[in-house]
Amino acid sequence: MLSDNISHYRIIKKLGAGGMGVVYLAQDTRLDRLTALKILPPELASDEEMMRRFVQEAKAASAINHPNVAHIYEIGEEDGVHFIAMEYIEGQTLENMIGGRPLEIAQFLDVSVQLADALDEAHSKGITHRDIKPGNIIITPRVQVKVLDFGLAKVSVRELPTNKSEVATAQYTSPGTVMGTVQYMSPEQALGKDIDHRTDIFSLGVVLYEMATGQLPFSGTSPTDTIDKITHSQPEAVARFNYTMPVEIDRIIRKCLEKERDRRYQTSRDLLVDLKNFRRDSDSGITQRETQPSHGQARRKKAIDSLAVLPFVNVSTDPNMEYLSDGITENIIISLSQLPKLKVMARSTVFRYKGKDVDLQEVGRELNVRALVTGRVLQLGDNLVISAELVNLSDGSQLWGGQYNKKVSDIFAVQEEIAKEITDKLRLTLSNVVKKRLRKGYTANTDAYQIYLKGRYYFYKQTAEGFRKAIDYFQQAIEEDPDYAPAYAELANTYSTLLYWGFLPRDETLPKVSEALEKALDLDPTLAEAHLLMAKNKFHYDWDWAMADREFKKAIDLNPNYAEAHSLYAFYLADMGQFPEAIAEAKRALELDPLSLFTIMGLGFVYSQARRYDRALDQGRKLLEMDPNFFGSHWLIGVGYYGKGMVDEAIAACQKAVTLGGGPLVAAFLGFLYGVSGRRDEAMKVVEQMREMRKQTYIPSPSIAMIYAGLGERDLAFEWLEMAYQEHNATMTSLKVSNTFDNLRTDPRFADLLNRIGFTD
Repeated sequence: MLSDNISHYRIIKKLGAGGMGVVYLAQDTRLDRLTALKILPPELASDEEMMRRFVQEAKAASAINHPNVAHIYEIGEEDGVHFIAMEYIEGQTLENMIGGRPLEIAQFLDVSVQLADALDEAHSKGITHRDIKPGNIIITPRVQVKVLDFGLAKVSVRELPTNKSEVATAQYTSPGTVMGTVQYMSPEQALGKDIDHRTDIFSLGVVLYEMATGQLPFSGTSPTDTIDKITHSQPEAVARFNYTMPVEIDRIIRKCLEKERDRRYQTSRDLLVDLKNFRRDSDSGITQRETQPSHGQARRKKAIDSLAVLPFVNVSTDPNMEYLSDGITENIIISLSQLPKLKVMARSTVFRYKGKDVDLQEVGRELNVRALVTGRVLQLGDNLVISAELVNLSDGSQLWGGQYNKKVSDIFAVQEEIAKEITDKLRLTLSNVVKKRLRKGYTANTDAYQIYLKGRYYFYKQTAEGFRKAIDYFQQAIEEDPDYAPAYAELANTYSTLLYWGFLPRDETLPKVSEALEKALDLDPTLAEAHLLMAKNKFHYDWDWAMADREFKKAIDLNPNYAEAHSLYAFYLADMGQFPEAIAEAKRALELDPLSLFTIMGLGFVYSQARRYDRALDQGRKLLEMDPNFFGSHWLIGVGYYGKGMVDEAIAACQKAVTLGGGPLVAAFLGFLYGVSGRRDEAMKVVEQMREMRKQTYIPSPSIAMIYAGLGERDLAFEWLEMAYQEHNATMTSLKVSNTFDNLRTDPRFADLLNRIGFTD
């Protein structure tokens, strides 16, 4: 064949072969130009289906006039040899260009935009390629993309202009027929289902993932294993293989790779727009980073008054480094929370997104914020790579982005720089006091800092074992740096939490809380966390209402975005009977921490104390929608039902709460409900269980008093309340407003008890 001429084409050499024929480099003797000549071998030309596809490839490709699609010159036949003459393209395949390595971001964007543009043109002509893969894409020396091989294309009869004689070449493939290259197939394609343009979008997503990471997103030990991964598994985060790739690119790729077609980009045009917008914004960020923003830009930036810091992604291969990415996220949240006139979402809300593939715009709508901070963290020995970006959700543009390659010892400077960059981009005016607070590093000892972060990591596991590990780490951090104020504050907070939940005895624990807290405040009187803990101690254990009020206000003044401070202050105000103020504080906490189950439950509980039971039920139902397995959902609904006099419904809800691990306080409320409903035997059974449990673990005395109150056993109720008073039990602070003790209020002993606690009005 190499020495032959076919029609007016002189064969020069063989270029390659595939399932649809052999491709040669040929000279067009009429126009004197090089041409790629695709020849269908005689044994395939006799196959009616192969011949149909050969003709369809020529018609499909020739219908597309686009710079990123190889041009078809003609289709012909000479002495029984069928051929397609097409544009000869010098260059390399995208497969060779990738070569198992990720592309640079500029190169990635250039290629991906051209690919999406080519698909958009094909789809507008009613053509679905069905075999988008790097081997079918040529990159010229000038980095121009050319899409080849439309041999498997599916052509819509209604959209591709044909005459009636051509209709037979433009039919849909029968359902159940699997066509394409397995690793690049969409789920519907791999399962032999009917396909549409969105199949190409999925395949392009696979190509984009490979360009971004050098890896295939779905690859098994066999075709069957690969298909199983395509249909059921999620790919690793792009950042796992390429931490320099922006998070927005990861989002775009994942949207292409959605299993369900309706969740993907619905058109190639939508994908193209997102890629072009990102390229434009990236170019703008690079060229204008050091220039002053225009008046319009400044006005847009000033409008950003709320943001969320999503959990930074740990792209290290070691999952034990999660404490570092979590800690950096928390510290940036803490720093930004101190900025005036900026609402910053709380940790407990943003960490609900940890490890999840999220759409940034959807997150913004869910949290009602105007900007998001995202980032990635990689530790390689003593080296640390942190990348972060600030995204304006009004248009998806990148307001700022930065990457830091530093030693671990420079971690404090990096976090400070990120907070400063974000502050500058939002054009916030800061007082000297706030500037000084933002620059505060607390320790120069990186070992102490990393140990401290490990303590925070285990604290947030919210288990008895996690709390004990946290105490060990905080004590180690203090040994490394005896002047580390936040470590003392967190040590005090962990002991206080163990005390409140009854894991440790009061006499042993409270002195440790006080000692660590006093040390933290001596070292830094402006530490909001320490003032909040002081407020909790004065509130729960000292019953010093005036001091507690001052400390709550101090913590909030130091950090207006401190959701936990607003929530606990709401509980304090409710216990004082200041319900309008309590509800306002609980709502503010919810604005800052809208996805926290405990913050939502907190607002509902404040409503219940204010005797606004319909509102309490609303919060309980909201919780139930978010997490039907959260005990607080059912407990709060039970509280609301009881307030409305629906005791049977309240019992059913609280029974569910107990089975979900509600603990002794919830069990006590259930026992109380049994008592008021006349189910005495069941109420007494709960009392007996609690009294038995007290021999081995901590059970609050007011819990047993509550059940006796429900049973109408006044003397026994007061006996246990007196015991609680002597213990200075934390739950006694709600005695003034709690409806579970309403039938004791007419007894002189109740007024005397309130007076001794400090409720004089």
